[in-house]
Amino acid sequence: MEKAGVNLAAVEAVIGDAAAVSRRTVDRLLRYVEAESPSRDEAAVRRVVDIVAADLEAVGAASVGKLDAPGYGQHVLAEFPGANAGPQLLVLGHLDTVHPIGALAVQPFRTVDGRIEGPGTYDMKGSVAVLVSALEVIGARGLRPKRGIRVLLTCDEEVGSYSGREWIGEFAPTTEVALVIEPSLQNGGIKTARKGVDTYRVQAFGRAAHAGMDPQSGVSAIAELAYQIVDILALADPSEGTMLNVGVIEGGTATNVVPAEATVYVDTRYWTQSEAVRIYADLMNLAPKLEGARVEVTRTESRPPLERTDAVVGLYHKAREIGRELGVDLPEGGTGGGSDGCLTAALGVPTLDGLGPRGWGAHAADEHILLEDIPFRVALLTRLLTEL
Repeated sequence: MEKAGVNLAAVEAVIGDAAAVSRRTVDRLLRYVEAESPSRDEAAVRRVVDIVAADLEAVGAASVGKLDAPGYGQHVLAEFPGANAGPQLLVLGHLDTVHPIGALAVQPFRTVDGRIEGPGTYDMKGSVAVLVSALEVIGARGLRPKRGIRVLLTCDEEVGSYSGREWIGEFAPTTEVALVIEPSLQNGGIKTARKGVDTYRVQAFGRAAHAGMDPQSGVSAIAELAYQIVDILALADPSEGTMLNVGVIEGGTATNVVPAEATVYVDTRYWTQSEAVRIYADLMNLAPKLEGARVEVTRTESRPPLERTDAVVGLYHKAREIGRELGVDLPEGGTGGGSDGCLTAALGVPTLDGLGPRGWGAHAADEHILLEDIPFRVALLTRLLTEL
């Protein structure tokens, strides 16, 4: 998707002066990024929540609420009226980032060679700024969405949406379509599939003994896990896109002690729920290899996949049609990372993900979005919000 492909006249017919919209969007993004908001830092999250909630109220929300999430901060909930009663559009995003307080000092907010850089710009404060600008356009131009718009910006998405998923589940029955403003793919494409993510804790219990004087009396929990890891990794199926990673291993107390306890943490990724069921069953049925050892498996996190269903594809084609009218032929694709869109999709809500601006470097020191992409994204989101 190249800049030359954007039809500026078509974009400005939707949003007005593109340069002015870009300036306002970047100004918002600066305030959001400067309010650093790492997950689980309640005070920091509440600061950015206050800023974004005030902006949503200023651009015409009928109501704005702050939903307490103990241990995480607050979620933002905003309602915008539509022409028709009944099921609404649910717009999902998040305000927490993976970057710690102080990241801004070494990764400053700046624009360099058309890249807007800074912690959280791509994932996903740039998307939140674009959303607020689209809602501002809708209000300023007197546009009337066909359906009411409910905006839910969660504060714990980066750490599993433990609190946010409860609200998503509550809203799902009254939701016609979910739009997820996570950033687009690197090529500007919309995300029509996301892998599900499950994490597991696998613990082995053996028997401690002196490694030099009485090793035969011990049962090594670390040795037990070494055998288990081989079987765990064998559950991967690359042909189906199912991957397992043993990312952390802990155990033992001293080099001269046969370890009585050890733990590994396993990350699993899969395109379909049927693969999640298979992996779960196999991991829960792990049996000890060493006599006298015991193995316990606990699933510690579960986020289902966003599967590429007919309903998702239908939404993609609508977005692609709008994109073409704005001069851009939007591609589609999948990604290995999860989002809150996985939760709505699993609840049967047609879900379209990756509607935020282009960029790259999520969670990295070079995180950025592209300045030139902002007017197009505001126009695309404006039309989706008003026409679906």
